[in-house]
Amino acid sequence: MAHYDIFRNQLAIKYPAYGHALWEPSPGRLYSAVEVGDVGFIREGKFHRLFNALLPAEHLSHQNLRVPEYHEPLRPTITEHIYSGTLASHDFYSGGVTKTAAGLEISASGPTTPGQVSFTCTKKHGAVLSLPVQAQREDTLAKGDFRDHIIRHVDRWFAFTQQLGLGIDQMEDIILVTGRDRTRSCTNVAFTESQGQDDARVSFGVQVSDQNGIQWSFSREDVLGAVLNPGRSGQNLREDQCVFIRGWRVTRTLMVLRRLRGAAEHSPDSDGYGSESEMQAKFIPTVPKHNDPLHALLEHLAEQVPECDMVAVHDDDLIEFIEGIGGDTSTETLQAGVDFQSVKPEIKQIRRDSSSTNQIGSITETEVVCVAMLSNEHKERSESCILRTWHRTV
Repeated sequence: MAHYDIFRNQLAIKYPAYGHALWEPSPGRLYSAVEVGDVGFIREGKFHRLFNALLPAEHLSHQNLRVPEYHEPLRPTITEHIYSGTLASHDFYSGGVTKTAAGLEISASGPTTPGQVSFTCTKKHGAVLSLPVQAQREDTLAKGDFRDHIIRHVDRWFAFTQQLGLGIDQMEDIILVTGRDRTRSCTNVAFTESQGQDDARVSFGVQVSDQNGIQWSFSREDVLGAVLNPGRSGQNLREDQCVFIRGWRVTRTLMVLRRLRGAAEHSPDSDGYGSESEMQAKFIPTVPKHNDPLHALLEHLAEQVPECDMVAVHDDDLIEFIEGIGGDTSTETLQAGVDFQSVKPEIKQIRRDSSSTNQIGSITETEVVCVAMLSNEHKERSESCILRTWHRTV
């Protein structure tokens, strides 16, 4: 498994309420910092922004990739729908990882570097997110409006990604961001099995001061059996490093079922017709293990209610299931899919508008789609769990 998938999955097991952990937090030069309302996809642990659903087509941030045809900005029912908080500075590390912080003891070679910290991993996989300063959190109160919006427009968004040649072949890879956590600097660690180390470890130093800002210190000798994504050092760093995102994913039920089952094979008999016994449904093991547990949940819902047009899931939906399997769960268990058998999907009807243009002009057609999602009772438990992880700003 790739290091960025290990990082995301291991932190999801230990901290499911925070959302999807990004291995690469920097937006880079092509994108602005992640915001609520962004539509994009994650590849190799990095979020790639396409456009922002809350902004008009002519917004300056849309100059690079533009927006899909007939772009309709999202207008939540609540005008002031984004609320803020802070995620306190902390070292987030998965089960099987042990943290040892060095003191200020005087040794023969001089004083130990302040802020020096070590992590060891005794399990097959592990992850560390070191956050030396707080992160700013933003989430929308209008999660229902966001859900309905992606349901109405995801077909057009998916077609847009095909036109851009981005290599996205699954609709559920598209994310509508409902929440994000951004900080000035962080360091990410993924303990991998590829090194074959019995006792993997990582050590580094970090100092935070008004005079010098954030200063990290790393050494190759202090990284054993792990992959390190070092944080940036400096003063007056921008708060554009996104460590967690939360959002909606939607896909067509038929797309999922087609991946899971092949078309029936027909073998003609002596009369030129196939007998019923020769018609067999074949299972296609396209993805034997899920790198993203949300994909496993999508597939489960699609199989539970195949009569629905679409399936919708949110990062918050994983909270109860992952907490139910315990913090010591292995990555393999998460990959294979959390036990979703207790899920009772709710079927919701949503009106979806689609526009087309002919010789007369623009025509808007309205259809009603059936969407499978988790029950409202489960949503309330998930959202209350999310709120318990917050630190209010003063």
